Amino acid sequence: MNRILLLFLVVLTFAACDTVDKPSKPVIAVSIVPQEYLVRSLIDTLAEVQVMVPPGASPATWEATPSEMKALADAIIYYKIGHIGFEKAWMPEIREQNPELTMIDLSTSLKIRRIEHRHNDHKHSGYDPHTWMSPANMESMARQIYGDMMRLFPEQKEMIRDNYAALLSEIKQSNFYARRMLANYEGRSFLVFHPSLGYFADDYGLEQLTIEFEGKEPSASYLKEIIDLAREKGIKTIFVQKEFDTRNAQIIAEELNAKVKIVEPLSANWPDAIKKLTDNLVASFNE
Repeated sequence: MNRILLLFLVVLTFAACDTVDKPSKPVIAVSIVPQEYLVRSLIDTLAEVQVMVPPGASPATWEATPSEMKALADAIIYYKIGHIGFEKAWMPEIREQNPELTMIDLSTSLKIRRIEHRHNDHKHSGYDPHTWMSPANMESMARQIYGDMMRLFPEQKEMIRDNYAALLSEIKQSNFYARRMLANYEGRSFLVFHPSLGYFADDYGLEQLTIEFEGKEPSASYLKEIIDLAREKGIKTIFVQKEFDTRNAQIIAEELNAKVKIVEPLSANWPDAIKKLTDNLVASFNE
């Protein structure tokens, strides 16, 4: 009798451990925090959302930990942002961790811009991954996720449909605000440390000048060139992502007698990030 009781307790213990290990809701994985904004806006708490690059980390240099990789074993969908280095490096391991995982690249329906940068007198080029900084692109990504969530949660279609309408309204309001505020500054240039604002610049007729590219330090000759160009264009503000070292930006700011301002392309509150960026750009153009 004691043996039977002991066996019963062991079975209960293992069952409890299995319950703890298994998520109670579907798991949806995304690369960066702004994608979580889209998914959460649509489905609220219907699923757990796992963000691969945590707040405060840079997608350009981030590397997954074993625990983060293990967490992907329970995901049913992974939304790639597309053209980010860590995605290319880690996708084979992610696929090995979860062979049944559905991977969706949100950049496939977008027009991807190319960027060039000179480093030690050599030109480097690549694709700009910062697609989410364009409200038009966010609409397209929201549309893709909306269709997927309608299929994944058919019993919650009405709620998801209402959430989608509210999400589109929020994105469109952000676009309208930026377009109205920046209407008188078409053709103006701004300087940013990391080239994260190119899609935003293209949307509103601005020119993005950059210091860094794909984590590479700028050469001395390029720094001189960018300082001369910024001085010629009367730039008095350098924008820096909080995830990046600001030392080079501070050096250039001293040369130009300019300010350094923080931008947050990876903010969880995407509409607020777009508004703050717009306001900061307008202020910089009026200095």
